[in-house]
Amino acid sequence: MLWTYLHSATTDGDNSSDPAKLFGELANFNKYTQADAIYRLGRLDTVDFSTFARSVCSSAIAEFWNQESPMIVDSTAPWVVEWVMPKETSSIRSIDAWHAWWRQSAILREMVELALRSSLHQSHVMIADITDANLSCPKLSTRDLGRMLGSDSLLTAELGWALSRELPAYSRKHWQCAYSSRHDGRSWSTFQGAIENRGSILLLVSEKKIKKKSSSQRVFGAYLDGEAVRLPSWHGTSQNFLFSADSATGLSVYRATGFNDNYQYLNYAMQTLPNGLGIGGQLEHFGLWIDSGFVNGSSNPTATYDSPQLSTQYDFAIGSIEAWVVRASSTASDSSSGQTKVSAVVANPEAAALLEMANRPMYSAPIHRSEPTS
Repeated sequence: MLWTYLHSATTDGDNSSDPAKLFGELANFNKYTQADAIYRLGRLDTVDFSTFARSVCSSAIAEFWNQESPMIVDSTAPWVVEWVMPKETSSIRSIDAWHAWWRQSAILREMVELALRSSLHQSHVMIADITDANLSCPKLSTRDLGRMLGSDSLLTAELGWALSRELPAYSRKHWQCAYSSRHDGRSWSTFQGAIENRGSILLLVSEKKIKKKSSSQRVFGAYLDGEAVRLPSWHGTSQNFLFSADSATGLSVYRATGFNDNYQYLNYAMQTLPNGLGIGGQLEHFGLWIDSGFVNGSSNPTATYDSPQLSTQYDFAIGSIEAWVVRASSTASDSSSGQTKVSAVVANPEAAALLEMANRPMYSAPIHRSEPTS
């Protein structure tokens, strides 16, 4: 963690439990700007920057999830360190070189502020112009936090932090794991029930590995900003995005381009249209497709999100799936039955599909807001 690193750096390797020497040096930093303090505090003119970066990442992500234990975060996660590492670390041998790079690295500044909030504020040391990191940490239940920190979770602490940076503010308040194939069993009906009319969804998918196990885990998925509604047509909002994440290279996000409004599609128990969940692309050629058989999926390049093929193969066998509700639904429910009220069109999607193909008006079709309210 950062505090351990700083203690070692500022005491020249002296691991004495007496912090007086460290506090004495830190007390002199209140006259420095944040960039100056970090340079001097970390001895960045003499030490390997990657060591400092790993300590920052570990402390920052632990602080982001409001955890006190340093054991919950893999401080050596390669892609996280890559995000905060300068391309030429050897060039940081002067404070001027450090200032030039610091100004260009918004991610490192966020990480350092989180790490300092965790480490330095605890020692009551104030540095000029330091502020709390401008990030909203999602709140998780004890159960869901345990799932995230488990070895089999697709949404790791690092990936959760990275994805939260990409979400609208209203989807960074409270997260709930609504479905996990590893914990809830592999069932389309369970999965569909967990995401339909539930609010904004963060979907994560992994492929079933067909080759020898590699050290790099690939996860891909989507953020569904609008309600996932059973409809025979496209819906959703332009806030949706697709993403892919690799444990070695990090996160790539693909946002809506405005080329079309084929943001998301959910349908099942029909004979005339595809049955499953699709994001982007066109019918039968989705950017990401989860078939209702819940065994296979597919991925195509799309103009909707300017996204490449997310999976290693066009058709893939589903390994694991997770769905996290990141913004609860505001849909009114029937107080007596507890069931969400829906129109006749939504309740009878196959009949609606026939009306649509016949260009007949559907007067009871629901109106979906193009953009949600916070």
